[in-house]
Amino acid sequence: MDPIFDFSPGGELEDDEVDAEEVELGGNSNPHVSTNADIVDVQDDTVVEVGEKRLKRKLPPQAPKPKKERYRSPAWDHFNEIKEGGVTKWAECKYCKKQYMAESKKHGVSNLKAHIPVCPLYPNRDQHGQQNLSFKPTNGGGVDVVTHVFSFDDCKRALAEMVIIDELPFRFVEGIGFRKFCKVMQPKFSPVPSRQTITREVGAIHNYERGKLKKLLKGRRICLTTDTWTSIQNLNYMCLTTHFIDDDWKLQKRILNFCQVVNHKGETIGKKIESLLLDWNIDGIFTLTVDNASSNDTAIKFLKRKTKDWKWTILDHDYLHVRCCAHILNLIVVEGLKDRNESILRVRDVVRYVRSSPQRLESFKKCVEKEKIVLNQTVCLDVCTWWNSTYLMLEVAVKFEKAFQRMAEEDSGFKTFFGIKEGDDGELVSFEGGETIELVSEGGQVRSHRVQRIPTKLDWKNCTMFTKFLKLFYDATKKLSASLFVTSNVFFDEMYNVEVKIEKLIANNDPLLSKMAFDMKKKFDTYWGKGDKFNFLLYVVVVLDPRFKLS
Repeated sequence: MDPIFDFSPGGELEDDEVDAEEVELGGNSNPHVSTNADIVDVQDDTVVEVGEKRLKRKLPPQAPKPKKERYRSPAWDHFNEIKEGGVTKWAECKYCKKQYMAESKKHGVSNLKAHIPVCPLYPNRDQHGQQNLSFKPTNGGGVDVVTHVFSFDDCKRALAEMVIIDELPFRFVEGIGFRKFCKVMQPKFSPVPSRQTITREVGAIHNYERGKLKKLLKGRRICLTTDTWTSIQNLNYMCLTTHFIDDDWKLQKRILNFCQVVNHKGETIGKKIESLLLDWNIDGIFTLTVDNASSNDTAIKFLKRKTKDWKWTILDHDYLHVRCCAHILNLIVVEGLKDRNESILRVRDVVRYVRSSPQRLESFKKCVEKEKIVLNQTVCLDVCTWWNSTYLMLEVAVKFEKAFQRMAEEDSGFKTFFGIKEGDDGELVSFEGGETIELVSEGGQVRSHRVQRIPTKLDWKNCTMFTKFLKLFYDATKKLSASLFVTSNVFFDEMYNVEVKIEKLIANNDPLLSKMAFDMKKKFDTYWGKGDKFNFLLYVVVVLDPRFKLS
């Protein structure tokens, strides 16, 4: 009979009837069970019998197990190792180039992991947010569809940069129109930051950029330029600018400081520059370019004493001082025009009259149309202290000589203002300068007016001649004042051309030009002489230029 199994609630298995096989085993429910070793004689193939001895046979050599690779943190996928003495000391971010100490036994990689999600240049930053499709312009003029994740912090930073670049007031961000624009442009950019928030963000950008620049200038030899001036509030300011060549051989220009100074004394300027350089951890100055004020000579002497033993000093700073070439050209031109500006003053007066109101300018344009003068330019008023603006004014004004003459004939306001009358020879002339007449305005008010003289034909001829002569200095100043490319290699060639041109004009038959060129030559020799007053480093630049020869 087959056994019947009953599963009790206790979970034990009980037999209702005795198994027939158990009876045959004498009632022993746990008999001895024989193994294969008891039945089969298993021979060990690694044992060899030699006589009565059993010796262990050597096994053939086995291939070594591969060593377990050392675990490397995924954070290193985003960092470059910087080794010192064969040991990893620093880790540099592949995106923003920020460095962290990364010696394995001291620092670990936790700081590297923490940097990755906050790295401003990490391409996959904030990818955990909701992604949107947007369009990215390509170089070929088309667009690519890319994914974009909105970041409030990035928008706030961009808004602060806009305030800086466009020189906007901080209260601009609280304007009703701007907030409405933000709501339409990106509803997620809410609430729009206040002016206090943008002020703090601008400060954060300044500190970040300052840290980047300080790291960039570390261990470099730089060139400096500085200038000082007084504002209309009688506050003294100084600007310190650096120029250097970066690792990609590109010229870089950065404003280090724009700050107030107590006065314009040389020692005050020198001490201020020294303190600023120490604050920037700069220990290598190549040259310092300043204008020709006597206080700057004192400042240069002070800096030579204080920085003579700095790390990257060259030739004990014997050639630290570089005079501003554009400023010297300005002094030369002013010296030449000093006693010959009567013609320029008269042209300036008629230009000022035309530019003084829209009605006068419109009347002048009608005269230009009648004279059939086709020019895209219009007359512009100069700044008396900037001779290059005077050149630009004369260059355009002489082209409109006939329009000014027609205006003197037809415009009653022009005639009254300049007191124009017809001369004996039929030429229109004005009263002698300095005469005062009374003018009646449209409202019936009477006011006094000091009559100016209109330019004569001789004045226009002189201004035309001045324009041709000043073009040489204008072009040279424009080249030497450039900031996007190196100018030291063009200095010698430009100065040589100016000197040759001045010497030619001295021998000119025109007594006016000859005297003007002679006065310019005296000023030229004061600062540059026969080449012996140049900074000798500028000669080295000429030698290194492959277009010139050593001789």
